[in-house]
Amino acid sequence: MSSKVEKTKKPFDKKKWRTKKYSNKQKFQEWDERRKKAVIRDYYKELNKSDNERSLDTLNGKDIDLTKQQKRPNPYKEAQERYNQIQEEKKTRRLEALKKKEEIKQALEEYKQKKKFKNKKLGKKTKKGQPVMKERLELLLEKIQANINT
Repeated sequence: MSSKVEKTKKPFDKKKWRTKKYSNKQKFQEWDERRKKAVIRDYYKELNKSDNERSLDTLNGKDIDLTKQQKRPNPYKEAQERYNQIQEEKKTRRLEALKKKEEIKQALEEYKQKKKFKNKKLGKKTKKGQPVMKERLELLLEKIQANINT
């Protein structure tokens, strides 16, 4: 009864392999298919969870009016709502990043101004090329006063 089926090896299609391996279009299509399947899978998981909760509610003695139950939402709408939610999250993260970047830029600007001011004072020289000690002492005095205040 068991007939022997000869298994012949298919010839290797290099063009097909190359497009599968290196084509961005092919990779994008595969990624898009996986994403769609994942969205639908998550949707059905949520439906199963909600169905289990409903059955537990009826077992616990809570009467659920079947006429008031909503029809199952469209998976496309669910995916669209989720997409909108993700976009809003991205927008808030982007705004936070911009705010943080602006703060860093402002702190850097203040640091550069202080450094420029300090280098200006420390760089002063007399006619003979010696450093002006008055400016250096003023900087030291400011430093000490800042340490005492904090």
